[in-house]
Amino acid sequence: MKKFNLPDLGEGLPDAEIREWFVKEGDTVAMHDNIVSMETAKAIVDVPTPIAGKIVKLFGQPGDVILTGSPLIGFEGEGVIDTKTREDTGTVAGKLETGSDVLQESVKIIKSTSSAAGHKKAPPVVVGLAHHLGVDLNTVQGTGTGGMITANDVKQAHVTNVASTTVTSEGFEPLKGSRRMMAQAMQTSHAQITPVTVFDDADIGAWDAEQDISVRIVRAIVKACAAEPSLNAHFETASQARKLFSEVNLGIAVDSPEGLFVPVIHHAEKLVQDPQQLRAKLNTMKQQVRDRSIPAEQLKGATITFSNFGTFAGRYATPIIVPPQVAIIACGKKHDGVVAKDGQAVVHPILPISITTDHCAVTGGEATRFLGALIQDLELGI
Repeated sequence: MKKFNLPDLGEGLPDAEIREWFVKEGDTVAMHDNIVSMETAKAIVDVPTPIAGKIVKLFGQPGDVILTGSPLIGFEGEGVIDTKTREDTGTVAGKLETGSDVLQESVKIIKSTSSAAGHKKAPPVVVGLAHHLGVDLNTVQGTGTGGMITANDVKQAHVTNVASTTVTSEGFEPLKGSRRMMAQAMQTSHAQITPVTVFDDADIGAWDAEQDISVRIVRAIVKACAAEPSLNAHFETASQARKLFSEVNLGIAVDSPEGLFVPVIHHAEKLVQDPQQLRAKLNTMKQQVRDRSIPAEQLKGATITFSNFGTFAGRYATPIIVPPQVAIIACGKKHDGVVAKDGQAVVHPILPISITTDHCAVTGGEATRFLGALIQDLELGI
């Protein structure tokens, strides 16, 4: 039997869940025919066959999780069909961009070190990730340069360990699809990021009744990124280096029954010039998340993230950053509050703001300057 292994679906994810088979055992397919629909944390991806032939075995049923590089389908013949994998540069959808492109991780190997667990080579960030996930580096085969163990190797080992040892307790249902990937992304975030959250309120009493809150917040984030670029950045833990961005690729956290997704508005600094176009973009992204038609490219490349959790309830939060991003902005539920105006107490609508930053890459001064610029723009009447 010639085996076709599940390829990396272009998101750096260690596995994917079978959603629907388009073929059955005994079928004959042509090259590039779609054979199966696979669900990742970010999107539903149709996988084509790289060869023509007769199918003799399907490795799994809908709902089963297949590890990247593990057999997916068997054809008549002998051997393994070559499928190239890619380095982990995915974003967690939240993936939260693992989003798993949620939710995010990009690891650059810069030198060899020895882990405390043995003589395997791994950079410090990978050693820390292995410790957090309970993976023994002595059992991991490195796929990096010179046998270096990468973060993807550790995550793959963790998924394999869980799949082989975990027994679900009675009454518990295993997380699948985007919810499972979101949980993994949150664990990675906890292992890598030193979060600090600051809170404040924006007095939006100058707004007119028809003001589009989400559009105004996006504009304010773009203005704040220009005033304090340190929060519109990526940070590499392994190399202790950061990259500042001139463009604002804004991840928008979108809730769905299947979990949290973070589609990205690429070049938001351009879209804010046309509020109607920006509103149309937001509406389209939300609809695509609801019907799971959002392109995988739309879930990648976020440089900073926004969560409007106040749509439902709550004033303040400690939102979670998805690496390699260094900041996330969240808005709570708008409410009436008493403020001083011209020496008099008046009631104005108040918008609560929460900003979490990675203190490894962002100072307190940078975070509060960003917050001040954000509030300054929000409090304008136009």
